[in-house]
Amino acid sequence: MLPKMQKKKVLLITYGHRDHASSRIRAINHFDRLKDVFETTWIPRVLENPQKGVLNKIIFALAKRWQAVKLWWAIIWGSFDIVFVQVVFLPGWCLLILRKKKTLICFDFDDAVYTYSQTDFDIMMQYADKIIVATPYLQEHIKRYSKECRVIFSPVDTEIIIPGKNTQAVFTIGWVGSQWTLPYLELLIPAFKKMVQNGVAFKLLVSGAEISIEGVDVECIAWSEQNELQALGKIDIGIMPLKNDEWSKMKGGYKLYLYMAAGRPMVASPYGINADIIKNGITGYLAESYDEWIAAFEKLQNDVVLRRNMGALARQEAEQKYSYRACTQQLVDFLNN
Repeated sequence: MLPKMQKKKVLLITYGHRDHASSRIRAINHFDRLKDVFETTWIPRVLENPQKGVLNKIIFALAKRWQAVKLWWAIIWGSFDIVFVQVVFLPGWCLLILRKKKTLICFDFDDAVYTYSQTDFDIMMQYADKIIVATPYLQEHIKRYSKECRVIFSPVDTEIIIPGKNTQAVFTIGWVGSQWTLPYLELLIPAFKKMVQNGVAFKLLVSGAEISIEGVDVECIAWSEQNELQALGKIDIGIMPLKNDEWSKMKGGYKLYLYMAAGRPMVASPYGINADIIKNGITGYLAESYDEWIAAFEKLQNDVVLRRNMGALARQEAEQKYSYRACTQQLVDFLNN
């Protein structure tokens, strides 16, 4: 009988808790699936965001400091084969300790985080052994550092997100995001208002943020993992508007993967990875001007068969390229080789 392989010990460091999208999607969910492969110690930078109230905010601040102490203790006294750092910029002294221990350092990020602090980013690049990014555009940006880098898309759970019926009582445009990313949705307010003026009947369903648009039928759903699933089942199409800037061009396209997993066609700005994800006219439409957005909405609203066919093709691609089944194995292969 062959000896049982010993699990590698991993220290998982995430920017946030499960309510933080990239932490959950790109790190926590992966390692939850890898309990047979890795022995993981997870230390998030913060716990879940607090409820309203001064006392809750004080507790949150104290807990954040305690998390920092736990992390420093683990780095100084712990013994790990791999330290997987998701977005967090570790201090140089922590990275130096890990280097002296010959611990493999893997740094994962899915946005243009170098814009936060180029100095701190350069320190992470100096010490990291392996880099994981969400898009080829981010990979291109870090070529100057001559690091081993792999593009692993931000995956969706295609076993939980199941395509439902393709038609709502009122044509429903869906957007999934947060209050922080709401300005992207607000870019389309003039287009929504013009549709109302033209007598187009539609509903805007917003998951994860609060917004009110005069004259527009808007439903807002507070974010939770369960609410997100329900929201995806209540839309006809999904959208991802972006600005034409550096940050937007580096974004990972996760909203689109969600819509695809739910079997919904998409309309998105043609910047960055959006133009790679959407097969224009096949799984959705790329739109830049307000007229292009409105034309795409009206075409999808008026053709249920088109929506169904586009959604089915999008779902197939989500399963093949953007599911945890595909992406988690890529992560294991990259960390072990």
